[in-house]
Amino acid sequence: MTNKNSAPCVELRGVVKKFSGLVAVDHVDLKVEQGKVFSLLGPSGCGKTTTLRLVAGLEMLDEGDILIDGEVINDVPAYNRDCSTVFQTLALFPHMTVEGNIAYGLERRKVDKAEIKVRIGEMVELMGLGGMEKRHPAQLSGGQRQRVALARSLVLRPKILLLDEPLASLDRKLRKEMQVELKRIQREVGITFLYVTHDQKVALSISDIIAVMANGKLEQIGSARDIYETPKTKLIADFMGASNIFPGKARDKAGKNVEIETESGLKIIALKGKDKDGNSKEITGVSVHPELIGISHKGTDVKVGNKFEGKIVEMIYQGDFIETKVVIGRTGEQITANLGSEFGQETQFSPGEEVVVYWNPASSNILLG
Repeated sequence: MTNKNSAPCVELRGVVKKFSGLVAVDHVDLKVEQGKVFSLLGPSGCGKTTTLRLVAGLEMLDEGDILIDGEVINDVPAYNRDCSTVFQTLALFPHMTVEGNIAYGLERRKVDKAEIKVRIGEMVELMGLGGMEKRHPAQLSGGQRQRVALARSLVLRPKILLLDEPLASLDRKLRKEMQVELKRIQREVGITFLYVTHDQKVALSISDIIAVMANGKLEQIGSARDIYETPKTKLIADFMGASNIFPGKARDKAGKNVEIETESGLKIIALKGKDKDGNSKEITGVSVHPELIGISHKGTDVKVGNKFEGKIVEMIYQGDFIETKVVIGRTGEQITANLGSEFGQETQFSPGEEVVVYWNPASSNILLG
């Protein structure tokens, strides 16, 4: 007998989905905790949207089990699953008002009219849509339409809300505003969110847990901090925007550090503790985020584990930082560092200048094969 109180909100066990012989979802196992924002993150075609559609019942799996609240729902039709979906297109009814769109699902379920009115009022207040109840979607801004789509799904009080790239069509400013709104709404309603996105920044900003997908498989599951700071593989590091990725092999594991020699001959020191899998997998390289790298003028006495002399070849102003590219003289390796522009650091250095780039061994993230 399943103890529902301890069961994950959603669980996938060995889930497989194929299209014309092509494996879109490849033996995926995952658990989504109650009341969390869980994001499936990955490039287009990685299987994340198919996974979400399997949970929603919009696709049927070929192998494995899907459970909601501890109950297997493989054969339960979409309209009887205790989940709601917000699509990228939003799919609002253009001929209906805001309150008509919100009420639609409740009316289909034949909920009492008085109860519908109460629930619409709750959603209008939660979403900040007061005064817009009689408007049609064409009379709303992009953000307001987004809120109506969320309200239409949440008013059904599902166990889990499935979100398929709902912010993808918004401009950058509105997307950031809606990220904050989504977090607020999720905290207030306490419903589990399963969020699908290819946008790393969106996933990092709203998620409690992130699962990175590639080629139909889950590559790494962890907190937003874990995924960003300690990606396990080159693929994940590259996808998460690490601009300094150095393939290489461990040459010396003496003491608390690991020395990794890159393909060009650069020797980079990392802490053993960063290798979370211990000796179970081969070290295949190292990654370093550019904001963790410092630059000093040549001749400066820098007392850190990793320091290399080179020449600045490019400086690109990015608003809150200066993207600075340095070529290491001895190996020709290029290293990117982000200098904070608020301190006027762009005036301290110039292209063509010889410098020292440096970082602490704790900032070196070990990549595993």
